[in-house]
Amino acid sequence: MKTAPRACPAFITSAIFSLMDPARIQRIITALEGLTRPGLPKEGVLDCIRMLDGEVAAVNSGLPGDLDHYLRRRSYEKALVYLQGGKPGEGTCGRGA
Repeated sequence: MKTAPRACPAFITSAIFSLMDPARIQRIITALEGLTRPGLPKEGVLDCIRMLDGEVAAVNSGLPGDLDHYLRRRSYEKALVYLQGGKPGEGTCGRGA
């Protein structure tokens, strides 16, 4: 039976983020929050999605594994919860089971 990787404990997550570019983290958070903004015009939504897609365009995005996974699968709510230090809920891909 395969074991799926678990989300990083908070102390590991904060250590990973300390190695990441703070401007990059903020760009990602801003785009994710933009997607939840009521009344954002369609072009604004598309700009946010394009920016997030660009963050994971390379095979090795340099992002923590869980964040990379959420962004590639467009699980934007989970990505935002993860970046805010929370524990995203289990999805349907079977990775977190």
